[in-house]
Amino acid sequence: MHNRKIARFQGQIETALKNFRADLELKIKELFAVLHIQSHLTGAGIRKYEGVPAVYLLFVLTNLVFLHIKTVHDLLRRPLQSWFKAQKDAFYRFKKAEWSWGPFYRRFLALLGRRLKWSKTARKNCLILDTTALPKRGKRLENLSFVYDHSQGKAIKGYEVLTLGLLTPRNFYPVSFGHHFSQTVPAEVREAQPRQARGDLARRLKEARELTKPALALKMLKAALEQGIPARYLLVDAWFTSPKFCQDVKNVRLHVIGRLKRDQTLYYGDGAAYSLEQLYQVHKHRLVKAASLGLSLIRVPVCCGNGLSGAIVFTKGYKEPDLETRPGGRIKAEPPWAAFFTTDVRLNAVQVVQKYLGRWAIEVFFKEAKQRLGLGQEQGRSFAAQVFSITQAFFRYCLLAYLLERDERSETIGDLFRQVEEETGKLTYLERLWQYLVTFLKTVLNTLAQFCDPGPQFRAYLDAITNTFNHFSPIQGCET
Repeated sequence: MHNRKIARFQGQIETALKNFRADLELKIKELFAVLHIQSHLTGAGIRKYEGVPAVYLLFVLTNLVFLHIKTVHDLLRRPLQSWFKAQKDAFYRFKKAEWSWGPFYRRFLALLGRRLKWSKTARKNCLILDTTALPKRGKRLENLSFVYDHSQGKAIKGYEVLTLGLLTPRNFYPVSFGHHFSQTVPAEVREAQPRQARGDLARRLKEARELTKPALALKMLKAALEQGIPARYLLVDAWFTSPKFCQDVKNVRLHVIGRLKRDQTLYYGDGAAYSLEQLYQVHKHRLVKAASLGLSLIRVPVCCGNGLSGAIVFTKGYKEPDLETRPGGRIKAEPPWAAFFTTDVRLNAVQVVQKYLGRWAIEVFFKEAKQRLGLGQEQGRSFAAQVFSITQAFFRYCLLAYLLERDERSETIGDLFRQVEEETGKLTYLERLWQYLVTFLKTVLNTLAQFCDPGPQFRAYLDAITNTFNHFSPIQGCET
């Protein structure tokens, strides 16, 4: 099976949206009201007692990526004064404050789940767990460490983020995240010092320092299930598919489906113990072609050393989907066979592989969130700002997914993003046109000054024209 072109995962935010034609600001404002964002902020204790309301700051910051604006500094340099009223310090204080973004996001996600009726598809829903690396260049970022980046195949300076997502028959939704700090840290790295010893930020820091990735993953799973996230399966890659972790997950009433590593772990069957390689050699002659997948499959019931019962599905011809395919680019070599493990012994071989393919939804999410939604692009030094940035990227993705599910004509989140981009392009085009006219005027005036020596009256006349242009905003009152 050459599954590098799975239509379901071909970039949910990269396809042009054709079904939405509403204005961006009105659309996001409507979502803020419909999904009770103000109520969630208040319930999590996120409020501004002085100055600009928190919901207003969150609204402006949420829209930045759709305006192709990466930072608050970039926002303040553009002629968009009619679009926002807050000053620079208000945005920076809001991003760096020790707000309880975890409780806010959980409240928001609970309402989203009720509106989209996730409970009706609980038997088909799958939780997905994976890690991603967020590279950073700064030297004095709080709690920075060297982490391994699988996409680059080497250790980088940045943050390692463990993410839990929910895959429904309609879409993917990021549920929660946690950091994991390595023991190797760059020189001059600062340690974050939370003011609230029992706050959300202090809890995140403690978990990142003290918990292993499996322990953190298990804690996130338990929290999601206690929150009411409905799912039956957990999909993981080979890093998490160990007998111990699978047993721990099964104890919280979830079945695991994951790819297996070719290590020396022993599996028991037919009265003997086999490594994964040995087990494949024993059963490879029984491989049968599955027409629906285009793969040769065989399912082997096994028992792990810790007593965990399950089944291993061997596949021949399986290839991982490539999210970075380029014309003429080098394709990563794949082993001739792959193996998948599940704790649900009722599934047949085809069902196991089909469900595992859903794991790639989180890989697509990482790629698109980094490229389109600002994941990992926060430049602030404080760890609190980094937490806010990740929460906001998750929040943006969920807003797009909600709009997508509410419109029966749409097929992908990518359709939605392109439409949002298209609507916002009106503002960015006017902005670029205005900047061109201002630059043109300044060039003309400088050129005239080179050929003649204008008198005081003429200079005052030119200064008046320049000041008028500088204080005039083409966006104010613009209806087109």
